[in-house]
Amino acid sequence: MKTPKRRPMLFTLLALLALAVLVACGAGAGPSAQDLEALKSQLALKDKEAAALKEQLAQAQKPSAPVAPVTVVQSGQLQPIPAGAQPTGWDTAESIRGGLKLLATYDSSGPNAWDPAAHPMVYYTSEGPAKEGSPGTNKLPGVQVIDAYSKQVIASRLFDLKNGTNGTPHTVGISPDGKYLYIAGGASDPEKLERILIINAQTLKLDMVLGLPAQRLHHAAGFKDWQGRDRVVIDNGFGATGGPHFVLDPKDRNRVVRAITYDNVRPMGHSYTAVDPTGKFMYISMGSDTIREGESYEAAMAKFDLETGKVTVIDGVGNHPIGVAFTADGKYTYVNDGTNSLTFKIDNATNKVVAKTSAAVIGPYGLRLNWDETQLWTVGKGEGSHNRGGALGLIDTREFRPNRETNQPFNLGGSASSIDHAILHPDPAVNEMWVSNMNGWETIVFDLNTKKTKAYIASPNGGDTHSGGFVKYDKDFKGELLIDMFGPQKPMYAMILEKAKAAAAK
Repeated sequence: MKTPKRRPMLFTLLALLALAVLVACGAGAGPSAQDLEALKSQLALKDKEAAALKEQLAQAQKPSAPVAPVTVVQSGQLQPIPAGAQPTGWDTAESIRGGLKLLATYDSSGPNAWDPAAHPMVYYTSEGPAKEGSPGTNKLPGVQVIDAYSKQVIASRLFDLKNGTNGTPHTVGISPDGKYLYIAGGASDPEKLERILIINAQTLKLDMVLGLPAQRLHHAAGFKDWQGRDRVVIDNGFGATGGPHFVLDPKDRNRVVRAITYDNVRPMGHSYTAVDPTGKFMYISMGSDTIREGESYEAAMAKFDLETGKVTVIDGVGNHPIGVAFTADGKYTYVNDGTNSLTFKIDNATNKVVAKTSAAVIGPYGLRLNWDETQLWTVGKGEGSHNRGGALGLIDTREFRPNRETNQPFNLGGSASSIDHAILHPDPAVNEMWVSNMNGWETIVFDLNTKKTKAYIASPNGGDTHSGGFVKYDKDFKGELLIDMFGPQKPMYAMILEKAKAAAAK
């Protein structure tokens, strides 16, 4: 913008006075009272014009204001739950047993937050507070929507609940139909309940708020169970002490169909569950702070039958089980040990550990198989160590040892720090993994062909990311979850199984 030219007010005043003197002298007499009043009016008018011009100049010289983050202040003050309050109609025997409460519901209808016809496949991830070095200053929990091909952020929202502490959304879970998103919202006052925010994915408006005593939401993910029913698992807790966990029915107001508490699995370790390709068995870490520091492999995995509630204990998976991946044929389960930087292989028929190897990174967290299952990628978060890891490790599944054909680990660069999950892009032709980054401000895209970082997708408000998932939509916003932190959904497992069989036949 051009800076407007202006003359000093003193110059203008002198010019007017000189004009008045010339007029008076030309008339051969002093100015009349009427002339003086006219002159005063002209001077006052010029003063106003000069002041307006000065303000215009000041505005023009101001630096451009940054674009404000998109914030939804939707809930206002969450009111205290009255003593002796009656059931809400949402409660179930399992929600009551596990202590999960409905705090509020909202009208989440409205216009589409983005156009599914223009962006038929998207990636959801969370956005949390900005970390040191970030270009942003965000302090609120939020979500972001990224086009799966162009890698452009097409929508984002931040949520300020006003009542209590706004929390770090340490995940984004997605229902199997892509209708709902699940993030953490922080503690509420005065109940001191940790809030779980359920968001309408179509409008990105708040739909429900749940509350849980003491434990925070850590991970959430969608799946279809052994009967094809839509389900969402809510994992709570941090460190080596997890639970209770909940299985919700997103088709029935997100009501609880099963709670998994210490009465079901004890001890319950890090809150990183995973459901196998059949949708019937959930693998749950069994650990504790004491077990994490043990001198021998004392931790276990609980193979929890979602139909019967029966638990099979799989021993010998290190000290701090984190990260789970399943082969598409259902034969094997891989589990990381964050403390000892190992990866274990479980035979699902015998429920026994049949092999272990170095994870090729320090403090592994997430796990992800490639398309033909010849490569098992470990996410080097630095769990139980420096907690600032930014590299991937690679295990050759045919020999079950770290790959020896390339230098390891694979440093991601950018703001990669304390990376946690790797999500396989659902298009085999793209052949990418998208890595979340809980101490940085980017989603990191890793090329599985070149084994190098391909792109950095900056968070819109400079916040961190954790977990994520890909969903495809039709033009009417009917969606299908393809892959999230659990891994592929059933149709994707079928594609992977074909490629795995072809690779094994070579």
